[in-house]
Amino acid sequence: MIRYSRYILPALLMLLCFSACKKSYFYTGINDDPSQLKNPAPSAILPGAILKSAYIWGGDASRFASLFMQQSTGIANQAYNHSLYTVTPDDVDNMWYAGFYGAIMNDIKAMIDTATDQQQLHYAAVGKILMASNLGEVTDLWGDVPYTQAFQGLANTQPKYDPQQQVYDTLQKLLDEAIASLTVDDGSPFQPGTQDDLMFGGNLDLWVRFAHALKAKFYLHLVKVSPATVQPALNEIPQGFKDGQGAFVKFVGTTATTTQAPWYQFNTQRGDIAFNGYLNDLLYKAKDPRYAVYYDPSDSTLLGDLYGASNASVYFMSYDELKFIEAELQFRNNNKTAAAAAYNEAVRANLSRTVGTDAYLQEVSRTAANITLNDIMTQKYIALFLSPEIWTDWRRTAIPVLKAPQGNTLGGQLPRSLLYPSSEQRYNTNAPKNTTMLRRVWWDVQ
Repeated sequence: MIRYSRYILPALLMLLCFSACKKSYFYTGINDDPSQLKNPAPSAILPGAILKSAYIWGGDASRFASLFMQQSTGIANQAYNHSLYTVTPDDVDNMWYAGFYGAIMNDIKAMIDTATDQQQLHYAAVGKILMASNLGEVTDLWGDVPYTQAFQGLANTQPKYDPQQQVYDTLQKLLDEAIASLTVDDGSPFQPGTQDDLMFGGNLDLWVRFAHALKAKFYLHLVKVSPATVQPALNEIPQGFKDGQGAFVKFVGTTATTTQAPWYQFNTQRGDIAFNGYLNDLLYKAKDPRYAVYYDPSDSTLLGDLYGASNASVYFMSYDELKFIEAELQFRNNNKTAAAAAYNEAVRANLSRTVGTDAYLQEVSRTAANITLNDIMTQKYIALFLSPEIWTDWRRTAIPVLKAPQGNTLGGQLPRSLLYPSSEQRYNTNAPKNTTMLRRVWWDVQ
């Protein structure tokens, strides 16, 4: 299997490590002005932007999704409350204030602007793809979010919230611009490379493929509100990742805490989460070989090495996810033959990536005669273990069928969005007022 990643320097990690409970070792205030950076080189910003994106994707965003979607279960402290859907604005403040906005997208915007000014247009394009990936996750978690007036520092400390429909148009625009830029020579001697591109090691073709894969994913998210997005999404699939490819960051995993993958850090420091629940039962009953890969049989609070090791990778997107997207799109397009073929390839690719053999495929393979949406979404739910995308998929399809745990605080229903963070409620008069986590985002129509 081809893997494109670069090991992360311990010195860099020491500067960028996330804390699960305390606000940011690397960010000092939501009103910091990006212009305070002293003529930053895009190559100096890029590794931190990629690394911090991986930390939050594999950290807070992953934990909320896995708890809500019962791939894991909170057994103590905040995680226990989150399993029962008791999530306060303070609980998500770190993810927003010191994560997505205060550190990640703020830096990415600075990189895009600096690279554009210095005519390093490939760096600017990579920044736009990173911006789309992070902004897409933010809007899927919360709905309407700041973008057009964000990242202005002291010039605008209360940015307006863009409607989610507008944000989704922005995602596609960012990706289109990036693809157009990366497919031509920008004339600059400065290019992403093995030292600063922690995702693809300077392989611009893979950045283009990542952009096309993201476009397909974002089009797919809209099928409930706009069924016409099925065909544009299908058009992106052949230009996305090929077998063995994916967008991920592999951590160093030395004995220093600051070099370790986010799930490993959380599990070993906190132990508040057990890896049991719906998914655990599903895999065990089916004798699915991924059961032995995902879980550590010696301790229910630990993951298997693939996702739980100190040097584990955090996946933003993979070839198998793209094939599951294709399977759903073809099914919705009433092409059952193509849907079954894409589904079988998705399962095969995921088994190869996780278990190392696709022998189990024969147990779950499908044909045009028996393929169902439940087959596709259930196998995708299994394949995207600990990915924030599983919550988006459930909100779109209601698959798998999950029951709210006893004692939940949403009247037996599952969450459909996060509350807006406490810092925004206190300091941004443009922030929407919190209601309930049953509030549906724009694309999540009934």
